[in-house]
Amino acid sequence: MAGPSLLLDFAVLLIAAEVGGTLFRFLHLPRVVGMVVAGIVLGPFTPGYVVNPSDVADLALLGAVFLMFSTGLSFDIRTFRKLGGGPFLLAGLGVGASFALGLGLGALVGWDLLPSLFLGLVLTSTSSTLGLKFLAELDLTSMPGVELVTAAILIDDILALVLMTIAVGFASPAAPSPIGLFTGLAILLGLALLLVWLGSHALPRILRGVDRFSPSSTMMVALSAGLFVSFAFAVLGLPPLVGAFFAGSIVASTEYGARVSRQMSAVSTIFMGVFFTSIGFQINPNLLVGVLGLALAAIGIAVVGKVVPGVLVIPRLAGVDRVGAWRLSAVLVPRAEISLIIAQYGLLVSRRAELLPLAMMVMLGTALLPGLLVKVPRRNPPGDSRTPEAPPEDRSAGDPKR
Repeated sequence: MAGPSLLLDFAVLLIAAEVGGTLFRFLHLPRVVGMVVAGIVLGPFTPGYVVNPSDVADLALLGAVFLMFSTGLSFDIRTFRKLGGGPFLLAGLGVGASFALGLGLGALVGWDLLPSLFLGLVLTSTSSTLGLKFLAELDLTSMPGVELVTAAILIDDILALVLMTIAVGFASPAAPSPIGLFTGLAILLGLALLLVWLGSHALPRILRGVDRFSPSSTMMVALSAGLFVSFAFAVLGLPPLVGAFFAGSIVASTEYGARVSRQMSAVSTIFMGVFFTSIGFQINPNLLVGVLGLALAAIGIAVVGKVVPGVLVIPRLAGVDRVGAWRLSAVLVPRAEISLIIAQYGLLVSRRAELLPLAMMVMLGTALLPGLLVKVPRRNPPGDSRTPEAPPEDRSAGDPKR
């Protein structure tokens, strides 16, 4: 009986996600890592309670769609127009460097082209969840250039999802040729433009009409639009999660974006836990030790691929010194939700079982680094004559922790 089984499995995944996340937060580690570990404990590769794999797959898809819709709600197109091309340059350089280095790492260890492509993609996108969290925790929100970095974090998601869509098309036996790839990309861009048009014309009118008669229904209609767009992408052979992200960005660009985002918060939290726990369900813990060396190399690439472009570009775009650019670049290092989603797709199309455990170890390693990286530079590099930022006087004089 699928119904009762689904209810039980849903309850188990929720409890496991909360227990794992709370335990890791107590250990001062990211909650999402604890959720993934909880999924490993529940998975078929470990003894104990094993939930129904088909139920987990269904819940994982729903959780991923909700997660990407919520991520899209952070991407207000109107805000990015005001910032110009700087965030796109920073994000593009970081994504390009990380992808190229990851692709090269896959080739170096003898992987075929397809899994190497997905290894590069796993390393491309900064986690918006962790990146924005570290901006606040490391007291960087008042620095010049923080808007540039925040926008680049969100643009990372779009670039990574577009590249993933191309890679999935490349993996399809129906369209492996360059012409097929360009056709798929043209379809994606055409749909994106159509969605932007709908966002600026049709959807605001729909939401305005709904809000006039039933304000409490606005979030439901917006979420339904996200699910419809996800379904349309799936029918066209494109990743439905990309559709969910675009739909969220459309809603974010309307006058109801902030309200829908607030109302979606609790729902997103629930399904985020389900998604991350379901990722752990697919990880064979026996592979974790085997990918340790590869994971260390990938973590190094994750750092270099974001910090080097940041240190080179941020001073020119935001007017901060190299030390300030280094500190801001540190929050670009964490990888999490998008990396796990890409690794999941990579596992499906390339059958490379190491991708998921590798992505998990990269997530854990990169989540621990920003707090350490911001403490490394004490002065500008040789040849940089600009004066580094002085520490706030009131904190250096009166902070009881010093």
